Amino acid sequence: MSGTRRGNDRHVITRRIPVHSGRTTAVCLFGLCLILSASAFAGWEAGAKAGFDTNINRDTGSGENDQFLSGYLSFVRGPTGERRLDWTMSTTAEGAAFSRFSDLGYVSATVTPGLVLLYGGTHVLSASPFLSAKSVIDSDQSSVSFGVHMALRHQLRRDMYIGEYYLYTDNRAEVETFSYTEHAVGIFSGFAWTSAVSTEIKYEFSRGDSFRSLGPGTSGSAAGQPGGTHHRFSDAFGAEIARELVTRHAIGLNIGILLGKSLFSRAGYTFTNIDGDLGTSTSHAGYFGVGYRF
Repeated sequence: MSGTRRGNDRHVITRRIPVHSGRTTAVCLFGLCLILSASAFAGWEAGAKAGFDTNINRDTGSGENDQFLSGYLSFVRGPTGERRLDWTMSTTAEGAAFSRFSDLGYVSATVTPGLVLLYGGTHVLSASPFLSAKSVIDSDQSSVSFGVHMALRHQLRRDMYIGEYYLYTDNRAEVETFSYTEHAVGIFSGFAWTSAVSTEIKYEFSRGDSFRSLGPGTSGSAAGQPGGTHHRFSDAFGAEIARELVTRHAIGLNIGILLGKSLFSRAGYTFTNIDGDLGTSTSHAGYFGVGYRF
């Protein structure tokens, strides 16, 4: 679960591709905000990206891979930097289409207000609740989600920062198997190689519900007694699925490049390991995108 920001302290958080624990787009956009550090920004932003996931159905066996194209349009208001306590706001509309599992295509809308506290000259504390609605071609996965993202960032040098964050997500899907609650904590570090090129690396640990595909390699499935709850057949994945409590570890790398005053590009890679009673699944996911501010 799950990816994706604006100026130094802006926080645009959207929920994401339905198969990434509801988090990939949020993480990607938040990462871009930190990577593409700049002065306060208020205005429209549009972008598109192409990506892949090697285990889109969260199977404990080999898993199924897929590719996607997505686009978004946001209005973002970042902190001015002139006040110790400031507010932020973003509204985002997003859509995506998938190559193999076409029923995972979706459109979503997200509202994310936030507060930013600057203290000590080098520390930034932010809190951003969010509310998102998503309509998926596979209506079983259509959902409303809400939660909060809190982060603390420390500016070590002009070109380097580290930080920690907490993310709570409550996703209410049409079908209970795809609903989940999740608590995640993470650490991140960013470095500006030049005024136009920056990178960020992060690690995230989370605990929460997740759907799992009950393939041949799933614990107990061969005996006809798979674990988990809310079993059902998924037309979108063409397989039996179940929901269970899992532990997830994810390591990611994001790269941001400013191509001009308004144009930017971004790319990222994430390795994810999910452990549960049904077994262990791993995935490799990546994306490349471009965006424009106006």
